[in-house]
Amino acid sequence: MKISYVLAFALVPNLMLGAEETIDLAPVTVSAKIQKSILDEPTKAQIVGKGAILENGDIAKSLLNLSGFTMERKGGGGSEVYYRSQTAARLPVLIDGSTLNGGCGMRMDTPITYISAQNYSSVRIVKGPQDVRYGALISGGIFFDREIARLSKPSFGGNVSVLGGSFKRFETAADVAAGNELGSLEISGGHYQSGDYKSGDGQKMHTHYKRNSVSLVGTLTPTDTTALQLSADLGNGEAAYADRMRDGIQFDRKSFGLKFEQDVGEHKIRLSSYYHQIDHIMDNFTMRPVRPIIVPGNVMGRGYSISHPIRDMYGFKVEGELNFDNLTSYLGAGYSQDSFKWRGAGTGGAGVPKAVMDAALSKPHVKERKVTYKTIYTQNEYVLENDYGLFGGLRLDAGERKQLLTHKSRSENLFSGFFRYEKYLQNLTLYAGLGHAQRLPDHWETNKDPNLELRKEKNTQLDFGAVLKDKNYELNANFFVSKMDDYIMIKYNPMGMSSNVFNTDALLYGGEIEGDTLLADIFRLGAGVSYVYGKVTKNAGGLKDGDALPKVSPLTFKLSAGLEKPDWFVKADFYANASQNRAQKGYGDVGGMDLGKSDSFWTLGLSAGYKYKNYQFLLAAENLNDAKYAYHNSKGGYGGGIAGYETIPNGTRLYEPGRSFWAKFKVHF
Repeated sequence: MKISYVLAFALVPNLMLGAEETIDLAPVTVSAKIQKSILDEPTKAQIVGKGAILENGDIAKSLLNLSGFTMERKGGGGSEVYYRSQTAARLPVLIDGSTLNGGCGMRMDTPITYISAQNYSSVRIVKGPQDVRYGALISGGIFFDREIARLSKPSFGGNVSVLGGSFKRFETAADVAAGNELGSLEISGGHYQSGDYKSGDGQKMHTHYKRNSVSLVGTLTPTDTTALQLSADLGNGEAAYADRMRDGIQFDRKSFGLKFEQDVGEHKIRLSSYYHQIDHIMDNFTMRPVRPIIVPGNVMGRGYSISHPIRDMYGFKVEGELNFDNLTSYLGAGYSQDSFKWRGAGTGGAGVPKAVMDAALSKPHVKERKVTYKTIYTQNEYVLENDYGLFGGLRLDAGERKQLLTHKSRSENLFSGFFRYEKYLQNLTLYAGLGHAQRLPDHWETNKDPNLELRKEKNTQLDFGAVLKDKNYELNANFFVSKMDDYIMIKYNPMGMSSNVFNTDALLYGGEIEGDTLLADIFRLGAGVSYVYGKVTKNAGGLKDGDALPKVSPLTFKLSAGLEKPDWFVKADFYANASQNRAQKGYGDVGGMDLGKSDSFWTLGLSAGYKYKNYQFLLAAENLNDAKYAYHNSKGGYGGGIAGYETIPNGTRLYEPGRSFWAKFKVHF
């Protein structure tokens, strides 16, 4: 069934005219405030409510509102999210408890390429290796959670929104749910598109895109102690990329999940399973003119290039939750498998005749790589209210990587664990935690490691800080020191293609300070600053002990000020990046290489909103000062040029959008 048909069904307003109560899917809130760390969870940040990702379809850009996050621009899609200057396998993206990954060998399609935030209940950020229930969190994790709905009586509700903005940006989204005490059904979906944006100096960027998504969630609650949830998530899209020689013409996702929960007295048993398939195609001729094949003194026709990976991920988990007064214990075990297959012809730099490409596409996909994990873990929380809390966990993963074409394999046992102490002093929480996590080289690193020589990466990290919170203010101070053994690094050639992958050691430290206050019940002020320092601590791969670690973001600062009432707000947002002089040009991670030193920049944004009954209006002006800027970790341009666009030299970072505006209307029913 086409997504457009499913979405149309979701918009039907008369599914249950006789419903007695409205389901509060996402009450219309004028500011969609980010709910940051709470007192009993200082190592977590929470973004709650559907559509509360700052009303923005660009998840990577939205996460910049949390200190410590930055991003890597590639084009109209596939933006890379960095937290404390770490990404990819060091910062896994999980949907409903399962890991989602893209398929492209050059990481064109990052996990968030396939995610629409409004299809989930909340977004949760875990800072550092401070949890073992969902995997080895080297630098933390991004969790898109979906809660099991339990209703007490017949209910019905939903939301519809429409957004229009600069650069032909258009978005529409809707969700509707109905149910009673025996179960519920929820349908949500959206369409997102934009034309090419222009940078601060008016330079047209190859960045147009289209995306569609739909989710169907069915829940059975036959008793107060039993729940069964089935979910299906579908998506497709296309996106132009300014940083490379091919575009993404297909981003297809199929995800299916099952969750079962049974209360046994004060305790719980949970069973879950999932399946994800990513079907991705990139080529050099659908969204741009085909370049000719040139040999010395002669043009040999047009050169076609296409890559068609498919990635299948599935797994299951069983978990017991034991509750004893002040102690909660989790015991779990699971299995997961991640397999990759491919077909295609030509490379990003060299095309082939169309007949050769067609012949390659007529052949079946070839299975290339597979990774499996067998897991057991325990996590425990002992909390004395208004006194202190003790948190700890241990995890053991038996991991195996396989190169299916050469029949090579490598198995390793991976240990992760943490211990954290929290002290509660009225409105103040102090905490300190020591965590250790280990991971196998991921799909993209294994792609560059045909002989499976890379060693597992290990991080030992100290996290400490304080949270001060009252009715009208909150202050968070979070700091970390990270010792990374066998840190996986990639060396690139001048054209940005990987040439060598190796292990080294690294040291990182830094943190974030954020504050927010409401004065006189109307003046809202907020500020945040984040910083990371990183260096190599081992001679390896051409680098020496003490050299700068590549792709470490510079000092960032943000300030917001405005007026806020329950039914309206106006706000100004100031965001600034310092210059980064500690760079390591030519080295990097699976997202791409460090392009060297970067310049400082600042931007100013204005926004306003008004709520009337169940209706919400939002207006925003972004980069009002029309700054020409790029994030330090953003990709470089494609020096070969794209017809119809100004050539962005190889090694020049892709600029962010210039001055832009958007307006959004939303109704809750």
